[in-house]
Amino acid sequence: MPALDPVATGDLRPDVRALIEAARESGALSNTVLARIWAHRPELAAAQVSLHTRFYDSTVLPPRLLELVRLRIAAINDCRPCRLARKSGDVTEAEVACLSSEDERFSPRERAAIAFAERFVVNHLEADVAGLHDWFSPAEIVELGMFTALMVGSGRLAHVLRAYDE
Repeated sequence: MPALDPVATGDLRPDVRALIEAARESGALSNTVLARIWAHRPELAAAQVSLHTRFYDSTVLPPRLLELVRLRIAAINDCRPCRLARKSGDVTEAEVACLSSEDERFSPRERAAIAFAERFVVNHLEADVAGLHDWFSPAEIVELGMFTALMVGSGRLAHVLRAYDE
């Protein structure tokens, strides 16, 4: 049971409801519980849902790489809804089962991104972008960092608010 009652779908501000529905349809949101809790602050909910959606409708990084990073963060954060959700069919369940920056089945570029996310989640003071320059452009590094920050924060907030379906 969520720590705060989600706003009922029928009570959502129309623009927020439309954003949540579009994000759900696009796969940017796996469920609507967290977004409907955010909707207690409709302006912030609209901005947050729009930001989540942006990473699925106009990225410079491939969806597979973002999904690997997202799933690794979900595992470290122990975010149940994030671990169960699949936002890209480009990652197999066998890959999810062994997801780490040390697994050779991932490309060097993928391992670099996963390693960055692991450091960011576990000890952000040790995370840096120095090792990313060999594999990513500046725009990709910015996107990877922003995506990682969003997934870490959103996953932890979802956990704190128990914002998932039982």
